Amino acid sequence: MNVLRFKLIVLTLLLVYLDLSCSSSSNVSYSPEEIATFKDFINNKSYEFIANTANPMPSRGMSAIANTGLLPPGSTISNIQLQGNSNYLKVEGDTVTAFLPYYGERQSGGGYNSDAGIIFNDVPSSYNQEYLAEKNEMQIIFTISEKAEGYRVTMNLFPNKKATVVVTSSQRFSIRYLGEIKPLEDVALNDSY
Repeated sequence: MNVLRFKLIVLTLLLVYLDLSCSSSSNVSYSPEEIATFKDFINNKSYEFIANTANPMPSRGMSAIANTGLLPPGSTISNIQLQGNSNYLKVEGDTVTAFLPYYGERQSGGGYNSDAGIIFNDVPSSYNQEYLAEKNEMQIIFTISEKAEGYRVTMNLFPNKKATVVVTSSQRFSIRYLGEIKPLEDVALNDSY
C-alpha cells in the first residue's frame, strides 16, 4: 500500500512539474507599453519583412535537388538558409509587395516565362488583422493575386520584431518563411549607404 501511495505522489509531482515547465516556457511576457508600441507599429502599415530562413514542404523533388548539392550551404530540404539572398514582403499603406524566393514544387500552371519566386504588388482582395493576446502576436491574413496565381498569406508578427510568413498558392505547395520585421524608414536608410 505504501509503495502505491509513493508512486502516486511521485507521478503527481512529475505532472505538476511538467505542466509548470511547459506553460512558463511557451509564453513570453511584454509590458503594456511594449504591446502598445508594437500595435502602433503594425497599424501604421509601413514595415518590411525580411526572411532569413525558408521552410518548404519536403517532397521527392526537393530531395532530388538536395542530392545534387544545389541548396545553399547549411541548408536541408526543409530548412533553407536565405542570408545574402535579397527578399522582402512590404506592407505600405493598403499595398502589399513581395519578392520572396520559392523552393518547392509547382502543382499546376506556370507556363513559359513564369516567375520562379513569390512575386506580387497590389492591394489585397481581403485583409484581416487581429492581435492575439494569449499568444502575444499580431496575426494578419490576406489574399492577393498576381497574373493567374492567387496567394493566401498568413503573417504572425511578434513584439520582439520576429515574424513568420506562410504562403499558400493556387499553383504551388505551401512554404513558410522565418525572419524579422523592420520599419520602412530604417530599410530606406540602410539602402542608401
